Amino acid sequence: MRTLTEAKPSLPSSWYFDPGHYDRELAAIWHRDWICVGRSESLQRSGDYFVANIGTQSVVITLLPDNSLRAFHNTCRHRGATLCPHDEGHFSNGRVICPYHTWTYSLDGELIATPGRFETDDFQLSDYPLYTIHVELWRGFVFVNFAKEPDTDFADFVGGQAEYLRNWPLEDMRSVHQETINVSCNWKVFWENYSECYHCARVHPELCKVMPVYRKGVFDLADLPGWTPQHESDRGFGAVGDGAKTWSMDGAITLPVIEGPTEEELNLGVIFSSFDASLYVVAHPDYVRSVRLRPTGPESIELVVDWLLPTSHEIENKEQLASIVELTRLVLQQDGEVCELNQRGLHSEQHAAGVLTPQEYELWGFHQRIRSKLARN
Repeated sequence: MRTLTEAKPSLPSSWYFDPGHYDRELAAIWHRDWICVGRSESLQRSGDYFVANIGTQSVVITLLPDNSLRAFHNTCRHRGATLCPHDEGHFSNGRVICPYHTWTYSLDGELIATPGRFETDDFQLSDYPLYTIHVELWRGFVFVNFAKEPDTDFADFVGGQAEYLRNWPLEDMRSVHQETINVSCNWKVFWENYSECYHCARVHPELCKVMPVYRKGVFDLADLPGWTPQHESDRGFGAVGDGAKTWSMDGAITLPVIEGPTEEELNLGVIFSSFDASLYVVAHPDYVRSVRLRPTGPESIELVVDWLLPTSHEIENKEQLASIVELTRLVLQQDGEVCELNQRGLHSEQHAAGVLTPQEYELWGFHQRIRSKLARN
């Protein structure tokens, strides 16, 4: 049993709304950790790019002729103008051109021309490349790290979480539907809600029909006090209930089963993989969904949800799309509502901090990571 054996204090309430503390978290976490910013499928040919904004920082990710990725600050070396004012686009002729004074860079960030500049002997183009940012590709997901020297090697960062999904063909999948959701809560409030099921029975009755274990307020039957398996249907973590096959409103599958996962993995109906705290990926027998999170202020976040299918699978009608979208959409709506309730209540002058229950052990681990990251600055 992984539950807490004693009551633990939550983080201070002010950490969820104080602008000064929010800035500290941006500097210590969001501008220093590996952050997922999108999918590589949006970059189809050399020179394609997209822009991601994380806290106060803006990053441009582009595809090079050798199919590698390059990331750099969305800032010209001349006087700091924004290079790319649009969310996505294409660098024609492999040139990144500042829209202000036309300083021109190669796709790998080297300054190659400064049209109209009066020449001086001391100016060297090689001294003014774009500010590069660490970028890594994992199974189609693009991650960046703003730190000059990342605290964690990327392979260690994805680590064991990557193993959960190794049998799903993520790099050969594409998004067939995307939704962007704005929630008025601190980023930690949402991640905490995602990390516990204590709320599930009350907040997610439809989900609990597919996932009966959630009615007990836990993700895993083994977390129940004194639990021992009685029969084979006590499948524990992540298992859909009898009669269900996947996450849909009725638990039924309407799309082809994905090739690659083992029979045991398919029978579970759902497998989670979490990348603290900008991405989680949920694999089902017939589709995969990803949720990317980014803070947009001390009390606001943006969620980008993608429903992924193998490139060989097609959505044939609206009913098939609805079958994979409706339940997640409903669950996220319900989560958003309670997260906003949570956020508003944290402003009470009397509520300095909360208390964690035994089944909220993942929150304690999350809080400890937050404290550790803030302490390293």
